[in-house]
Amino acid sequence: ASALAQSSTATLRGKVTDASGATVAGAEVNAVSTTTGFVHTARSAANGSYLLAGLTPGPYNIVVAAPGSEPVQRELEVRVGQTVDVDFQLTNQLRVNEAITVVGNQMADTKATEIGTNVTPQQMEALPQNDRNFLNFAQLAPGITMSTDPANKTISAAGQPASQTNVFIDGVSFKNDVQPGGVAGQNSSRGNPFPQNAVQEFRVLTQNYSAQYDHASTAVITAVTKSGTNKFDGNAFYFYQPRAWVGQLPQNFRFDTAATNAEYKRSQYGVDFGGPIVKDKLHFFVAVEVLDEHAVQTVSPGTPPPGAINIPSLSQFAGTFASPFHSNLAFGKVSWEASAKQLLDFSSSYRHEKDLSGFGGVATRQSAENKKNDVYNVAARDQWTGNNTLNQASLSWQKYSWDPTALDLNTVGQNYFGIIRIGGRDTTQLWSQKRLELRDDFTKAGFTLAGQHTFQFGGNLDRLNYNVDKNLNTNPVFNYRADEHFAIPFEALYGFGNSNYKANNGEYGVYAQDNWVVNPQLNLNLGLRWDYESHMIDTSFVTPASAVTALTGKVSSNYFSNGNSRSAYKGEIQPRLGFSYDLFANSRSVVFGGAGRYYDRLYLAAGLDERFHVQYPTYRFQFSTTGCDPAITACTPGQPLLWKNSYLSRAALNQLIAQGTTRPELFLVDNETKPPYSDQWNIGYRQAFGQLVASASYNVVRGYRGFSWAPASGHCCISGGPDYGSTFISFSSKRYWYDGTYVTLERPYSSQSRWGTQISWTHAKATSNGSSDLFMFDYATPADYPHHIVEGTQRDRIVTSAIVGLPAGRRFSMIATLGTGGGVPVHDFSRGFGPGQGIPFSTLTVYPARKHGFAERNLDMRLEKSVPVAGGTSAGIVAEVFNAFNNFQGGCLNNFLPPGGDPNFGKSNCVVNLPRRYQLGVKVGF
Repeated sequence: ASALAQSSTATLRGKVTDASGATVAGAEVNAVSTTTGFVHTARSAANGSYLLAGLTPGPYNIVVAAPGSEPVQRELEVRVGQTVDVDFQLTNQLRVNEAITVVGNQMADTKATEIGTNVTPQQMEALPQNDRNFLNFAQLAPGITMSTDPANKTISAAGQPASQTNVFIDGVSFKNDVQPGGVAGQNSSRGNPFPQNAVQEFRVLTQNYSAQYDHASTAVITAVTKSGTNKFDGNAFYFYQPRAWVGQLPQNFRFDTAATNAEYKRSQYGVDFGGPIVKDKLHFFVAVEVLDEHAVQTVSPGTPPPGAINIPSLSQFAGTFASPFHSNLAFGKVSWEASAKQLLDFSSSYRHEKDLSGFGGVATRQSAENKKNDVYNVAARDQWTGNNTLNQASLSWQKYSWDPTALDLNTVGQNYFGIIRIGGRDTTQLWSQKRLELRDDFTKAGFTLAGQHTFQFGGNLDRLNYNVDKNLNTNPVFNYRADEHFAIPFEALYGFGNSNYKANNGEYGVYAQDNWVVNPQLNLNLGLRWDYESHMIDTSFVTPASAVTALTGKVSSNYFSNGNSRSAYKGEIQPRLGFSYDLFANSRSVVFGGAGRYYDRLYLAAGLDERFHVQYPTYRFQFSTTGCDPAITACTPGQPLLWKNSYLSRAALNQLIAQGTTRPELFLVDNETKPPYSDQWNIGYRQAFGQLVASASYNVVRGYRGFSWAPASGHCCISGGPDYGSTFISFSSKRYWYDGTYVTLERPYSSQSRWGTQISWTHAKATSNGSSDLFMFDYATPADYPHHIVEGTQRDRIVTSAIVGLPAGRRFSMIATLGTGGGVPVHDFSRGFGPGQGIPFSTLTVYPARKHGFAERNLDMRLEKSVPVAGGTSAGIVAEVFNAFNNFQGGCLNNFLPPGGDPNFGKSNCVVNLPRRYQLGVKVGF
């Protein structure tokens, strides 16, 4: 039934009866928001049924009136994405069907057909949170995997990449089209996607979500922002974490994060404020958050081996240098109830961050870059409500840019492997997407045919502009190695050409859905969606003629494009079916399940190597002390060149290119490349025990068309002709297999009950063929790889959260996590390295060391004390501890098994959890 609710609202539906149980026609059902005063009204039909759709999540005063009866009322609270069947009986007081599970005033959606987890406003406010990234709370849902890399905060599900997820905020898609990560702004960033103090609540959907959701083949997160109310109020906060409150790492372990260096300190602060402009009609809300992370990176050159020569003086580069991170987040919203039937929202959000990084260890301060990350969004939403009808339309504009800018592009780089890397950074980039999106969702109820039907129709029209400026190896880097005593560079990498690429894209989707109440026990959701994208891959690319001539007969003609060889895929037909069966017609014992197909897309950066290696080629030069001298004789492309110190410049390398001494690599995309998708099905059971709701489900996901690059010959190397060197071709045949059992137990926290808990257990197996990243070098095709575990996935993971209200204005909360640890596939060369002996990706798996069955054992706790101050103001202090037991889940596992074995096999030399750390904060409510 949850499929009926729109992505950012909730729905109440049911019947109105009188004291005798007879249906009441024409009863007026009003839902009055107790915070904003906005009113939603519906009238019961001839059979007593009513529909209150488009409810902004939150508390409501339900008032039911009918001719000949006194108006009666009841307070209820609904959550985002809920569709709750509530029958009202008009007696002397309003009675809610006793089969409905209510905790405090909160409704439980026991008849949902989807696998969804609500993160409530109480959880957002009370649970411990280290860095105020609201997506961290998604770990409360089963089947979700959070990135453990603090510099790359992503969320994934079903053992597939983070790029296969999507996040909607107030119904607006934040999909990242150009970079991995799934969410705009979440690639290679230690920042947060949105101010947490602006998010009211959100819902995590991991199975069987409805046809209204697009461009997500594994999981969807749909969030709702806060709005102003009839009361002026606000909050301010400040949280502080210095280095002294962060524990030490174990000896011989490493973790690349600013929080472990000597001068680390972090401040998080912000304010939000809202209230009425016109009471009951027009409200505003604004929120701002700032994150300042002061850190340093220490440059510590290695020790040159005996006999090493030509290494510059190392002491001049050693030292400790500032590596700050700064983020500004802001959100503003105006809500206007223009009439009893129309609600308008206007909102805007802003994200801007700077991250000075890219150096430390053996990399000198010269190689630093400033990673700038910006996301801007402006949206308008119109909601029109009629009798048994609802239309929600939104228009939004969004700009996302990821801009890692090198601080020094003039000093050529010199990399003495393991000793020091000097000179400026080699690459500077700008990736940008602009999205203009129109969405509309129309709901019509009141049709009766073998039950009651509520129909939904809708779609989206997105116009996107991509702008890429990718200066790859624009500053040449010369590499030196120890086996040549660092005397001369053995190679250099250098790129130049046209670094810019622009394209326009259209993303269009339509869907229809029938939410069919067959009888009081059986609900069906029948949906069909179709999506179309005009420019997922580079349709206008033309394969160089010399490459076509050289490769004809060596690779499939599907890899040759004349600019008209690629057409947009039109087959994204996605049927979706969900059902729930109320076994005893009491809304307490429900069997649910469903099946469906879900299409996603290939992000731009994955396939753009094809164009950039032609218009902005990267050249690899090889040098030796006995190589060919182009000043004396013509050198064969790729042949090692006789090293001369004069080559240590751009101008000299340009001359070598003009002499034909080297050729760039060639990348070719299959013209038949199609978007990735997944097929999903599940079956489950949900049971309400008083105010507790438990569920168990078995969930299957099969992912198709994962994208990979591989050498054209299967190993190396086929030449791309007189103008190109090694050739790489794309494959879209990587597959994923996921089988998961989810068990959950939930009791929402409420001000009446004063305690709440949520427990989720995921038991899953996630496997794949193909390599762990975009490039394959071990086998010729993804199908040649044996099925192996998806790196980092866990067989079992249990997440428990709890909130307890204590006397004297105190509140305690915690999140505890137990996991078997992320496994990695074994590179099995125990039988040798010869043909047919080694298995680069074996079916064997190595896991981190466990204690009492678990490698991951994490406990975060928070204690909060709040006291009233004069004038309705409150002040509080917050104390938090993260990883309280100082447990380290092993990472960087040694998964290489050589002939004769290795005593360090299976051991770890890094961690994927920070040490124990403390944080203090103050909060003021006004």
